[in-house]
Amino acid sequence: MQTHSFTASPVIGLPFFDGRIPSVNDGRSNGLESLDTIGSVQSIRAGAELYAEGDSANSWYRVTSGILRTYKLLPDGRRQIDEFLFPGDYFGLEACAEHSFAAEAVTTASVVRYSRARLDTLAAEDARLGAQLLQVTLARLGKAHERLLLLGRKTAEEKLASFLLEMLDRSSARNIIDLPMSRTDIADYLGLTIETVSRTFSLLKQEQVVELPNAHHVVVIDRQALEVLTGDE
Repeated sequence: MQTHSFTASPVIGLPFFDGRIPSVNDGRSNGLESLDTIGSVQSIRAGAELYAEGDSANSWYRVTSGILRTYKLLPDGRRQIDEFLFPGDYFGLEACAEHSFAAEAVTTASVVRYSRARLDTLAAEDARLGAQLLQVTLARLGKAHERLLLLGRKTAEEKLASFLLEMLDRSSARNIIDLPMSRTDIADYLGLTIETVSRTFSLLKQEQVVELPNAHHVVVIDRQALEVLTGDE
């Protein structure tokens, strides 16, 4: 099984980690080869649950195709989507023994499942693999900090602009975004009502920042204006 590589940044204080990911074919045990021996592929149909909140967190996952979402149901029935997961994304990494969010497929998807116990053992034996897993964890921590800012301090327009830029940066097209998720999904991700999301989309269209051919496609006309609207500059 072939795994995806990712670009890493140096981690200060870890002399064995210089930001380079070794080649799978360099003839040495380098962590990626070890992962190949313990990963198993799992397919999930659209709308199906991979794991529920509170399930035992005995595995880590990497998306290989399709889109997934992680979410939590609040006591009053509201749903908060934590993130949308795309090919190459790792998830299911928990500090405790149980999953704090549920995970389900937005579209038909497939993931590679890694045994947490086996990963812990391999990481203890292989410094390169341990460094790679640390970098994944640090990247997810950084993303969590960005989510706190998005949900806590931004206006509806800033939230939607930030979301669209996030999706655009994941798109293979320069200015076209495919949105497999529903407006309700977007609202639950941004902490808004669906009416506010729809109204803000219309506002961005009126301001000629985007075009909306249909509910699942967005054409970004003015990326610079979208960047300004995020409130990050």
